[in-house]
Amino acid sequence: MLAKHSARKLILSAVLGGLVLGIIARLWMRWISTDPEFTWGGTIGIAICFTLFAVTQATIYVLRRKVLTRRFTSVIRGVGTFFTLPLFTAAGAVMFPTVLLASVAIWRKKIDKRVRVSLFVISFVIPVIQIKKIGSDFGWNLETMGRSSLFILIYSIVVLLLKPTLTPYIGTDSKVLPKMRLKKFQVAVLTILVAIVLLIVFVMVSG
Repeated sequence: MLAKHSARKLILSAVLGGLVLGIIARLWMRWISTDPEFTWGGTIGIAICFTLFAVTQATIYVLRRKVLTRRFTSVIRGVGTFFTLPLFTAAGAVMFPTVLLASVAIWRKKIDKRVRVSLFVISFVIPVIQIKKIGSDFGWNLETMGRSSLFILIYSIVVLLLKPTLTPYIGTDSKVLPKMRLKKFQVAVLTILVAIVLLIVFVMVSG
């Protein structure tokens, strides 16, 4: 169980992290646009959506380690889902299937492994299409690799942060939601970056 000061630090970190992620997402949208536009309303809206999402996931993580009942877990998982949906409005809607399939494949451990692997593979279909579109708009170069890498990284972080919402109740969340460790996160990010490079090479060769 998290101490109060640890929970407070986690939620404050989520505020900052969500805000930074939202700003990065907005900059990425500007970077891949062939007709770039800027509005304060759109930028603030994106930043708020990502911040609320990160704070909600951090809060759910804290609550699930304090209150261990099936009904309460179902309620807060529903809240987590609700505050995730704004990420998939407007242009972000195209990535909803990818995030859904990848999240289920990664966090729903009780589903048959072959089904989870299949869902994970299918989740790459839309990112590959989007990366090919970026390549056709800007050509295959280092900037396109940067655009594509940032695209995959943003949504990979969203999938990783969905763990408190997607993980089902199995009797004790102290086992389901182990303490987060920086080294594990760093390994996960490194693995994702390697996967990004391999994916981009595949798309360039097949295109």
